[in-house]
Amino acid sequence: MKQAVFLKASFEERESSTVRCREDIMLQGERIILRVVTKAYLANMLRWFNDTEIICNLSMYLPMTEIGEEKWLEGLSTTRKSTDIVFVIEVMDSEKSIPIGTCGLHGIDWKNRDAEFGIAIGEKDYWSHGYGTEAAKLIIAYGFDELNMHRISSRAYAFNEKSIGMHRKIGFKQDGLVREGAYKRGQYHDIVIFGLLKREWELQNS
Repeated sequence: MKQAVFLKASFEERESSTVRCREDIMLQGERIILRVVTKAYLANMLRWFNDTEIICNLSMYLPMTEIGEEKWLEGLSTTRKSTDIVFVIEVMDSEKSIPIGTCGLHGIDWKNRDAEFGIAIGEKDYWSHGYGTEAAKLIIAYGFDELNMHRISSRAYAFNEKSIGMHRKIGFKQDGLVREGAYKRGQYHDIVIFGLLKREWELQNS
């Protein structure tokens, strides 16, 4: 697997279809960039996370307000600064980059070196093109290689076959099943619990 490249972007103005960025650290893959979340992305996230087709695969279920999103963003640099790391996923397209979703490591436990991985592709035109898998590999490599995590966990609803397939493709092992642990689409569904250890990641990427 291609190693994640750490970059620092200079300040620049972008086209209306993209975003304005500062000198923020990024991770770069072959086709995507993981960029630090800023207020410039709020409009994108409000649209993504108020789309019922998207949030049906996420734990969130209440409408997202602009005020709520601003408080969430503020929390990333204050109350959750040491426990949550979130990136915006951007697809590199010619001379510009297009934001398509978010991914992150959440609930970071620095003593036990554990974190929970989460991802959402908000631009539906970019579904099923492998961007989510590439973003997942980048941030998981970052968690193991840069943050020295020992274990990264994740979860997916049992009806979300694409997410389950992505987790297994990356190397996650199923650690358990929460029976009927989520109420979605008018009924209860199982939640598949995944885990990936650093030594397993290193072995499959050596």
